[in-house]
Amino acid sequence: MNIRCFCCMGDSITSDQVSGIGTMVAHRLNAQEVLNAACGYATCSDWHEGDRNITPVTLIEPPNTNTADNVLSNQVRRVLQALTPKGSLIRWTVEGVEYAIPAEIGIGTGTLTAPDVIYIAISTNDGNQPENAPVDDFAAVCELPYAALTRTSMASSLLWAVRTLQTVCPNAAIFLATPLQTYTPQEWMDESHGLLKRRVIQKVAQKTGVHCIDSFYGSGFDRSVARSHGEVHPDEEWKIRIADFVTKEIESTLYKE
Repeated sequence: MNIRCFCCMGDSITSDQVSGIGTMVAHRLNAQEVLNAACGYATCSDWHEGDRNITPVTLIEPPNTNTADNVLSNQVRRVLQALTPKGSLIRWTVEGVEYAIPAEIGIGTGTLTAPDVIYIAISTNDGNQPENAPVDDFAAVCELPYAALTRTSMASSLLWAVRTLQTVCPNAAIFLATPLQTYTPQEWMDESHGLLKRRVIQKVAQKTGVHCIDSFYGSGFDRSVARSHGEVHPDEEWKIRIADFVTKEIESTLYKE
């Protein structure tokens, strides 16, 4: 298997700012190029007040901060920036409509070739603020046109991200991962919220025709393991195990194809 370019997005567990599992997977796949756009504290959904999106469009990577700019959609935009030729306007076309990031926000850097594999593992932090509370509104948004996706829910944001990436990277194998289980008193990371997030991710993967890695049940990092191996962020032993699991899931899928 020859994977030239691997790209990943997500939160602290994937990000090099904290656990770095995304980059560990890339190295196991022997990827020649790696872009890890994940950030600690990132949420899947944009932040919002009611129906009003309050996430700013930015290409600046947040420094592991629990802030409205630290979201999946801005990670996607940074990937688009890296894929856009240096000095060019960042633009993409979906359903016959062209979208662009204003030049004053940023222009292309041309630092990345088209990825062979895109891995997205994000949702653990959704619910850590009222502005990003997780809900399952998949049925209400799954048939919306791209332009109507507000990204103010996990389903809407994931649909927007996947459709954007499918347009810009039509040959990439895209993988969405369900969250790991945790051991924490935080309500938004409890089992019921984890299962809600898992359902949304699985539905989006099925709808868009991309692959789903069920880390919630398949990785082995369940609540009992999390209790003594990092609670939320896997310790060194379990980082290796989870990276091995994700790598195996990606490899087995690519071999089938």
